[in-house]
Amino acid sequence: MWNSWEGRPGGGSERAPLCFNCSILPGDTSPRDAGSLVPCNGSRALGLSDPEDLNLTDEELRIKYLGPQQTELFVPICITYLLIFVVGAVGNGLTCAVILRHKAMRTPTNYYLFSLAVSDLLVLLVGLPLELYEMWRNYPFLLGAGGCYFRTLLFETVCLASVLNVTALSVERYVAVVHPLQARSMMTRVHVRRVLGAIWGLAVLCSLPNTSLHGLQQLEVPCRGPVPHSAVCTLVHPRALYNLVVQITTLFFFCLPMATISVLYLLIGLRLRRERLLVLRPEARGRAGSRDSCRFPGSQDRGRTQVTKMLCKCCYREERRGQTLGGEARASGTWGLRVWVSDGG
Repeated sequence: MWNSWEGRPGGGSERAPLCFNCSILPGDTSPRDAGSLVPCNGSRALGLSDPEDLNLTDEELRIKYLGPQQTELFVPICITYLLIFVVGAVGNGLTCAVILRHKAMRTPTNYYLFSLAVSDLLVLLVGLPLELYEMWRNYPFLLGAGGCYFRTLLFETVCLASVLNVTALSVERYVAVVHPLQARSMMTRVHVRRVLGAIWGLAVLCSLPNTSLHGLQQLEVPCRGPVPHSAVCTLVHPRALYNLVVQITTLFFFCLPMATISVLYLLIGLRLRRERLLVLRPEARGRAGSRDSCRFPGSQDRGRTQVTKMLCKCCYREERRGQTLGGEARASGTWGLRVWVSDGG
């Protein structure tokens, strides 16, 4: 804390405080009278205080420390945002409408798509107007502390929910492709609704730490006090704590989901490649057999006879099973099959 005392030009004994190297901080106390000391905390400084600040008007102070009230590129950014709004609102709105109106579209996979569309609509209908307003009027923030918390919570929740939705959709696709029998029992509508509820609840809870670090901050000039109409919604706690929250969020909601999605789709690709090889292998054998039949015609006939016997025996067993359950109605069919097999052999 640097405090300097200087005598007045008239040579009197009264002295007025001059503050040097003082920070502009919320919470720094300003003098109530001309003879009070002004505490300055350089460790929390957002910027150095200029002695000339005492002679600047409020508007000049806001421009000096907060910048212009309107973003310079507001018009082109606004046009771009409007295009994004129209395309996103129409596309996501149609997705939600189709899934809600047609019961046949309410599949587990479409539920995840519906959740993603809802998160996008929240950003477009609520978050985008707030963003445009802040670009039009960077300060003051007129929605109060509650509006600041809501804005931060909305953007954070939607971002985390979208990541979790994509991850859950990837898990659902993996189970459907690699474990199709388990998918029928696991991937039900009730199960997906529970998963989506857990996703949104977890997203809200994990958004609270970052939300609690933000709030309204008003510009305060040492030796002068708060500047009117300078409140902004920004970070109000130490940046080290904010960086820690960002690192943890990046690890659990970017790195781990990205690794999980990559591994799952790699396994899906390997499974599909294996299935493709199994399909192509009999075709290759069939082409090889056709080439051999040109050299050895009798071998092709024997192969056909053996395959026919195998297929007919399978049918014969199924018919015997049906005969046991259905009575004499299938007896003639079973006998005819047996005679035909004996002729084919």
